[in-house]
Amino acid sequence: MGAANRASAAVGWGAGLLAGIGAGIVAALACVMTQVLMRADIPPYVQTAGSAFAAGVLGGLGYAWLSRLFSRPALALWVISLALATLDSIFVARLPFASGPNPPRWIPIVGLVAPLKQLAALVGIGHFSERRFPAAYLPADTMIHYVAAIAVSLLVPWGTTGGRAHAVSRVSPRG
Repeated sequence: MGAANRASAAVGWGAGLLAGIGAGIVAALACVMTQVLMRADIPPYVQTAGSAFAAGVLGGLGYAWLSRLFSRPALALWVISLALATLDSIFVARLPFASGPNPPRWIPIVGLVAPLKQLAALVGIGHFSERRFPAAYLPADTMIHYVAAIAVSLLVPWGTTGGRAHAVSRVSPRG
């Protein structure tokens, strides 16, 4: 009697990208709807949708990569997504914005760039400005972070398997 080894197939990069695009579209719509329901017009809807879509695409590619590292990539994606949503929310709520230009408005990824610039300023790369995120919009902004994280964490693994559980093969030693 030998112990069975689990081996799960790695998710293809194309499958991860397609699942991420689908999750990004759903996340973008869900985040904008969250903003509308909470009557928050900051950040602008285009920025919210663009950042949520980019998070979906990055989540899909990240999931493909995680499937090569972990036997349970969906769990790893959940942990990473929720940790990033939490850090992003803390940075936006507690830190002033980093100084310097943001991407132009037609590149709707300020929601991804702003916390990276804040993190860089924390470690001495760049500086903080006097501007802060408006406190009245913090609850909606925090909800947006978690809506995107949950949408990506649910939909990317589901999208890479066509709605089925991940195929896991059991290999038992011959003897």
